[in-house]
Amino acid sequence: MSGAIWLTSYPRSGNTWTRMALYSLHNGGAEIDFEEVGLFGRMSARRELIDRALEIDSGLMTFDELEEMRPDAHAVLYGPKTEPELCKVHDAWIRTPSGRPIFDAAFTHATIYLIRDPRDVAVSWSRFVDWSVARSVAFMCDHEAALGTNARGIGTQIVQRTGSWSDHARSWIDESGLDPLVIRYEDMLADQPGALRRMAERIGWDAPDAAVARAVELTHFEQLAAKERREGFMERAAKAKRFFHTGKSGTWREVLSPEHTARIEREHGEMMARFGYL
Repeated sequence: MSGAIWLTSYPRSGNTWTRMALYSLHNGGAEIDFEEVGLFGRMSARRELIDRALEIDSGLMTFDELEEMRPDAHAVLYGPKTEPELCKVHDAWIRTPSGRPIFDAAFTHATIYLIRDPRDVAVSWSRFVDWSVARSVAFMCDHEAALGTNARGIGTQIVQRTGSWSDHARSWIDESGLDPLVIRYEDMLADQPGALRRMAERIGWDAPDAAVARAVELTHFEQLAAKERREGFMERAAKAKRFFHTGKSGTWREVLSPEHTARIEREHGEMMARFGYL
């Protein structure tokens, strides 16, 4: 048994929160260690991972050249493994310039797709990257949107093409052929134990009641926010005041203007209706 466990989502859809809960669950209800969580569910787009796997210097390559080699890096990292590895993903499910799937079934053990109301995503993304709400909404509606396009130099992550919010969801759920388990962020808020058990079942992990209960207890947003205040958190964006806010759903009603709300619902109405957001 080998391959990657793709824990994939559009940014600010609960990926880090879920990863922490899965970390605790997989370790029998262990305390959350912020440093170890980063190693437990490593970002698939980490530049040093790809460089080490392929013995290359990706900083010397064009975007297209590097993108073409990502399936080869994944094959090295996840193909020969004796135990599946959890991997954090924000890329859309895409193909290389020559047509190869970057996230190939050949080195996939399981796929979990986290989806969140895009109106709440817009608010959270705005806070995280210190953008205006208008810019955040425009990014989520951009079919060419991408992460990691650092104009100031070579970043720690390679470029990740996300497309729009709907593009991203559609690519993984309808186009990947990987049969992802789709978990709504809002459903996880309402029943985190049930969501964790569903994910564990898909992955093939045990989920004892005591470990599930402890994982839930340790990942209450108040607990994580307090831990971040004490210890800091390396995944917090440089301009963000904090990583963990309230984690609540529906905050868009207090923040988004009618114009911003209307644009999101116009651009993403079909996908929103499909998952119960309209």
